[in-house]
Amino acid sequence: MVTRQRALVVGGTGFLGRHIAAALAEDYEVTVTTRDPAVPGRTVVLDPTRGYREQFAAALRELAPAVVVNAAGETWRPDPAARRRANIELPRLLAEAMADCPARFIHLGSSLEYGPVDPPAAIGEDTAAEPMSDYGRTKLDGTAAVLRLRGDAVVLRVFNAIGAGMSPASVLGSTVATLRAARAERRPAVIELLDLPQSRDFVDARDVAAAVAAAATRGSGVVNIGSGTARAAEDVVRALAEVSGVGYRIVKRRAPRGHTRAVGSDWQLADIRRAGADLGWAPRHGLADTLHHIWNFGPAGRRAR
Repeated sequence: MVTRQRALVVGGTGFLGRHIAAALAEDYEVTVTTRDPAVPGRTVVLDPTRGYREQFAAALRELAPAVVVNAAGETWRPDPAARRRANIELPRLLAEAMADCPARFIHLGSSLEYGPVDPPAAIGEDTAAEPMSDYGRTKLDGTAAVLRLRGDAVVLRVFNAIGAGMSPASVLGSTVATLRAARAERRPAVIELLDLPQSRDFVDARDVAAAVAAAATRGSGVVNIGSGTARAAEDVVRALAEVSGVGYRIVKRRAPRGHTRAVGSDWQLADIRRAGADLGWAPRHGLADTLHHIWNFGPAGRRAR
């Protein structure tokens, strides 16, 4: 019997973490970190009242993983202290714990670490890192800490990841919840959107997971992970509503003053050539496939009813 190598996914119970754990499970024995002792499967239960560095170090000694992925992060909670803990302190502590660990280290960064560009320009890895939001600044500080402590790490700067199990706080996650409620109540859905001319690069979460699997054996430094196509957020919402088959209308609300600056640039398009060259990776899922998967499958990968 051949013993498989091990992978540790920090944040493996989150939206992207679940997709990543599933992709890595094809080649590795995967363990995920969690703060919930009731989570099934191979887990390392972290105690938030104790130091994470020591807990990470103990897990690394016990598991001796070949690959460590940091998929943890704080995106949606309006709590600056929580963002700093999740986006800066946690990756720094994990990188410190890995000082003597030979495992491949893959850290999920964010496209919002970059500064704004004007359309139709694509964002390459050499684009200035001048984030416009607090979230982007904390993610950039986390990336800097990882690369300072582990120069051989791979930082995947993920653009707008979408897929089954998205947070209901996200635009598409909220749209799914609105459409499902309307279908259950047999009425048209009223989808509220901010009146903003935003275009984003939306990438399937399964493609992000495939990029992590590719980075487990090759690449280093910062690598963009996106679809290579920019789409208006409203167009994607309409396309999802059409996939659902639920009647709908869109109501636009005035955006709060300064909202665009708070969340980032109004145009993002990923240059993904380095991902192809360094990782041998390219996105496989088109938008229609992604939207059908979002609608038909729930957060745990089960077909929705």
